Amino acid sequence: MTAAAADRYKDELLRDRHGLELPDLEGALTGNPVFRAVSPEGLLVLTLRGAQLPTQLLDRVYRFRLMQYLQRGWANAAVVAERGLRVEPYDEVALRDFHTLVVEADTGRLRGYGTLAAARDLGETVLGDPGHRPFVIERDYGFRLADHLGAATSSSLVWEGKRLVRDYAMPRSQAAVSVPWWVYLAWAAACAEVLSHENGAVVGDGKSDGAIHQLRLLGFAAQRLDLASLPPDPADLFAPMWSQEERSYPFILRYADTLKPTLAHLEEVLMSGQDGSVRARLVEFMEARA
Repeated sequence: MTAAAADRYKDELLRDRHGLELPDLEGALTGNPVFRAVSPEGLLVLTLRGAQLPTQLLDRVYRFRLMQYLQRGWANAAVVAERGLRVEPYDEVALRDFHTLVVEADTGRLRGYGTLAAARDLGETVLGDPGHRPFVIERDYGFRLADHLGAATSSSLVWEGKRLVRDYAMPRSQAAVSVPWWVYLAWAAACAEVLSHENGAVVGDGKSDGAIHQLRLLGFAAQRLDLASLPPDPADLFAPMWSQEERSYPFILRYADTLKPTLAHLEEVLMSGQDGSVRARLVEFMEARA
């Protein structure tokens, strides 16, 4: 396929906004979400397991994921076109993952997203087991989590955070300003549940002054690993993500006494609907507790 044909496919896919709504989301759920809130701007915020969504809506979530990475230039447009993708590929493990959804309550339009992905191991497996299926960061940075979390740690206690994004096409508004913070808050609620277990950990990667700084601001105990990523496979669907100027680092999140109070304060700030910097108010809160 030519580059021009791949670009045409990408442009057509991005113009097609159909299938990015999650109509009657709460009515379609089975069971209770891990987190639920309705913001003053009319955003429905939920964190839930993939198995709680019907297949049609889970497909739409993965369509949103693909569209966001294409719009940012983080997905390989040639691979998307060659494979005729309209939805990011996923498997049955996605049913175990936590999915954070920020949706416009009146339109059902998905505006923010984050995930906490379960280990891909089949059955009970420890990190040091030769049969352990590596987490994405283990693969991308060429290291073993067993060396940092302990070889005897069950992989089921480790979760991988990723894909925290706001809809690239969302118009400027107070709701747009609040979406990333709602994603962080609802996603962190699932993290707090994971980290409440002994030896529980959340792993991922991000920029030092970006995601890693933000996670510390939210109250996590965040350990940055000084490791460089391996060269990506050019044929990988997300290879372009590694061409950014500022490098990313793997991190490990642990529970800290500041986590729950900071998240409670963040929810209070967001529910107030007040204008102004959320970050500044979090910094002020953390400094007052120091």
